[in-house]
Amino acid sequence: MSEKKTVLITGAAGFLASHLAERYLSQGIAVIGLDNFATGLKSNIDYLQNRFTSRFRFIEYDTVNSWSPIEALIRERIEGRLAYLYYLASPASPPHYQRLSLETLHVNSLGLENALLFADKMNARLVYTSTSEVYGDPNITPQSESYWGNVNSFGPRACYDEAKRYGEALIYSWNEKKNTNHGLIRIFNTYGPRMNPNDGRVIINFLVQALAGQNLTIYGDGNQTRSFCFVSDLVDGLVRYGESEIAYPVNFGNDKEFTILDLAKVIQNIFKEKTLKIEFMEKAKDDPSQRRPDLRLAKKLFPEWSPKVDLEIGLRSMIDWLETTKNY
Repeated sequence: MSEKKTVLITGAAGFLASHLAERYLSQGIAVIGLDNFATGLKSNIDYLQNRFTSRFRFIEYDTVNSWSPIEALIRERIEGRLAYLYYLASPASPPHYQRLSLETLHVNSLGLENALLFADKMNARLVYTSTSEVYGDPNITPQSESYWGNVNSFGPRACYDEAKRYGEALIYSWNEKKNTNHGLIRIFNTYGPRMNPNDGRVIINFLVQALAGQNLTIYGDGNQTRSFCFVSDLVDGLVRYGESEIAYPVNFGNDKEFTILDLAKVIQNIFKEKTLKIEFMEKAKDDPSQRRPDLRLAKKLFPEWSPKVDLEIGLRSMIDWLETTKNY
């Protein structure tokens, strides 16, 4: 009989973390979720609790605070051993991390250190979700893991970009000093069901606007590019990385690049009966002009992994979820 194990996921109410939890729970593996609902949805926790009553346990908590008050509670909910601690606790969209700028800095520094301390106590591997934003407004495309980035450390996006860069540095130094094997991935734009309708990122913005029959708002001229990865593809990569022994950054996302204007036209075509118009707004400060992952390393390390879900199929899945839940 295989050894029982448990996975701990911070930021569990977020859309990506909820899908990661569901992946493990569907395999019969117990999951403990932590979140303080700063940006996550309680409906995501309700979904997991209703579907996986016996295997999913949730603790409402801010990872920035000392974990001492919840250590005993976590330990008593672990089945077998704690194998992995996935650290996804952080605002991830510009409106939210700018509104919660200090919290974003703290959760990726103080909170991450608390999680590392706990992972070491439990002899568990921690995997940190970093971001393509460590590359800033890139001077090269696609962005490979060896590119050091072009980041403004003193601006409205710095609270997120630099917090994630610090988190990466913390993982590196922690492994070096303590001889541990914690890891991190760099996530590029990801979308899918259970995303907060007020998230502020472009896909969910467009879909909420389209369902309401409103103009699609583009910030800037629409020629800036993004690469959109459906959540199931991203989770597949994250799990493969997490269950490996790799302790250095690896990009995960979709390397098919779209301009924001191209994306708007895809949405217009899906909702052609609504004849949606495009409205151009002032470009946000420090908004990256390009975003496309170099996936050669990920595909070399994990030959069976690749992004598979077509953009329009993924969009229609999100639309079905939004319409079914009336979550817009």
